Amino acid sequence: MHHLRPTAIAGVLLAASLTLTSCGFQYQTDRVNTIAAGVNVRDADVEALGLRILATQPGTGKLIGALANNTGEDVALESVGSPEDSLTSDFEPVEVGKDGTINLAQDASVEVNGDFTAGNFVDIILTFSNGEVISVGVPVVKRCYEYTEVPELDANQGDGAEAAAEEDGTAADEDGAGLHEEGGDATFNCAADAPSPEGGH
Repeated sequence: MHHLRPTAIAGVLLAASLTLTSCGFQYQTDRVNTIAAGVNVRDADVEALGLRILATQPGTGKLIGALANNTGEDVALESVGSPEDSLTSDFEPVEVGKDGTINLAQDASVEVNGDFTAGNFVDIILTFSNGEVISVGVPVVKRCYEYTEVPELDANQGDGAEAAAEEDGTAADEDGAGLHEEGGDATFNCAADAPSPEGGH
């Protein structure tokens, strides 16, 4: 029976490797973390760092990340669009001082609207006041975990924002809150991305 031992050992090793592999895929946060860091564009006068769209509901979100101005003059982000005009933006130009950096999550309110929802990748085009244009695909994330610390979109920005806020009233806040509970749109359910309990492989 001694000649079976190498085969038995190989079988045990194979079973162990399959168990570990299947266990790893149970952690949905692995996939979330892959896109959570966003996308970097470093080969530009104004570098775009960690770009992603934080969706508050299907079709509406906030562009977050950072812009680093490597030029010797002030530059402003003027618009965010998409190759097929499937995405629009509504915000005041975001000034980035010469050789400076701005955190879009905390220091700006770049609202984007279009055909997207959490979990998608979206092709966007950033246009700056110096004529530079950046085209990049970015992930769409939802307001869960670390993203709950990101300030909400400025409700007063844009020409139609005030009228929309009056029309929606408090209903929008109630709907938004429901997205993070067990009910509501499952795409925005934070519980779906909760890590498995330790040892629950």
